[in-house]
Amino acid sequence: MTFLFSGPQGERTKGAFLAGCVGLLVNLILGSFKILAGWQSGFLSVMGDGFNNITDMGSVILLMMTFYYSAKPSDKEHPFGHGRLEYINSTVMAAVILYVGITLLVESVQKIMHPKDTEFTLFVAVILCVGLAAKLFLAWWYKRAGRKLNSKAFDAYSADSLSDMLSTSGVLAAALAEYIFGYHIDGIMGTIMSLFILWTGYGIMKNAVNSILGATPDTEVYKKIRECILSCPGVYGVHDLIVHDYGPENHFATAHVELDSDLNLVESHELAENVMTTLREKLNVQATIHADPKAISNPREAEYKRDLESAIYRTGLPLSYHDFFVEEKKDEIHLSFELALKGPTKMKDEEIYQVICARLKEINPAYTVETMVDRNFISGKVYGSDEEEVREIADRKKS
Repeated sequence: MTFLFSGPQGERTKGAFLAGCVGLLVNLILGSFKILAGWQSGFLSVMGDGFNNITDMGSVILLMMTFYYSAKPSDKEHPFGHGRLEYINSTVMAAVILYVGITLLVESVQKIMHPKDTEFTLFVAVILCVGLAAKLFLAWWYKRAGRKLNSKAFDAYSADSLSDMLSTSGVLAAALAEYIFGYHIDGIMGTIMSLFILWTGYGIMKNAVNSILGATPDTEVYKKIRECILSCPGVYGVHDLIVHDYGPENHFATAHVELDSDLNLVESHELAENVMTTLREKLNVQATIHADPKAISNPREAEYKRDLESAIYRTGLPLSYHDFFVEEKKDEIHLSFELALKGPTKMKDEEIYQVICARLKEINPAYTVETMVDRNFISGKVYGSDEEEVREIADRKKS
């Protein structure tokens, strides 16, 4: 239990419990008065709205339990922690919103087909107006908590409160229309509100499922990690940065960093370790760093890069490059790099390799090329590699 309110994660859990307790109290009071008002007036929609507030209490309790368990440290069965429980909670909340939307849609259609008379009173009007204010407050309260705690789960609860507010607005508008003009529009208003609720639930479900599957990381998180790596001494560039999201405030990253090719293995290792330590201390990000050599001392590297950029431009293909390294061998200039697709193309990797080679040969016949094509972080086959040289290096390591 010591993990619950200790450290940064404990402060986050404490904030979630405070936000949840406020939500429990508001929903309890609101639900009780709505059920009473609906029972006295005969407005089934008001009574149903009240029961919806009571069920929201169960959802809030579930959210608090989620924060409790997600704060637990990693264990043997869950080495990356329990943070993704929040995304699962958002999925459950989205399912609840979708259920409410479908139920309201069915009831609304039935009301359109079979309208019923109701008794509108001042007490009902006051309760509904108070309900609107209370749900607007909860939507703001949960949104504030979501922003403060960096929690998509609280964002989902904020959206749910807005959906409840719209549903209550529909009930109030229909009751007033029936009281003043005698028109039964309760079913029509309910249908409109249900469609909006279904759209809200779909959006929350989509975002939650994407987070569980592994979507593109938040732009701000990606930018902070990249800037932190580039701030480390001895780092000349970074690419192939992949951020793995295991819940809010629980990120893992892998990256390729460019280091001076003249460094020995021990020196490169020390610089890579420094990058990992910096990320862990400044951003609480666990990282794995791959060192790529960069020919800092070669004065002709910039010229070779310009030739490669010219060759890519001549192909007209949506390509960028990274991991560039040049090695001058007798009568050959060996260029090694990776290509990344910036847009769609029907060409296969081998065809791209052949086109790039042809364009580089036109610029300088001494060029030889070794490359691979990255498609959404998935690396393909290496083309142009010297397999005999690779075997010689492996043999030297064994001996």
